[in-house]
Amino acid sequence: MKRKTKITLASISAALVVLSAAPRLVQAEDDQSIPLSAAIRTVILHGDGTALKLTTHADDVREARITTEDNIGCAITSTIETVGDQLKISVEKGRMRVGFWCDPDVTLSLPAGLSLEIGLTNLAADIKGTYDQVQIRTGQSVIDFDGAAEHFTLHGRRAAVRLNFPRDMPREAVELDVDTILSHVTFNGA
Repeated sequence: MKRKTKITLASISAALVVLSAAPRLVQAEDDQSIPLSAAIRTVILHGDGTALKLTTHADDVREARITTEDNIGCAITSTIETVGDQLKISVEKGRMRVGFWCDPDVTLSLPAGLSLEIGLTNLAADIKGTYDQVQIRTGQSVIDFDGAAEHFTLHGRRAAVRLNFPRDMPREAVELDVDTILSHVTFNGA
């Protein structure tokens, strides 16, 4: 009996190691395109810690394109609603989580020129494009921003950021209010 128990425990442990080492092999993906009315001026993204890839598109189609990915043992839900001139996107991890890799992946493409408000518990982000106002509020973050904004604000406890803005962007349009920050800010963009 002891031998069977040891083999079963070893098998379960091995399966968990494989799942945690290779979560990309067991992902589910959800793609959505959301038509945006001319009234939408701001996109708000809030919820649990997220790995975010965000870009803007310049084509004539006024829509938000969103892809969310989850792993077995790490389900996420995203809800999207329009309220007045805002598109609100909420990302939440499921209650039942197995393993330590439970970070939702979100890929979002927006029309250029919208305002962006991000309020996530933790954030790892690659953000490119042209925005009106950008406001990010998070506990811990790693952010790579390469783009243009009329105003860029970051609030948080800890952050490691690489920010690249256009040459003609006023320096006072960038506001970093972070308790502990490692930053590299340049104004070398096109």
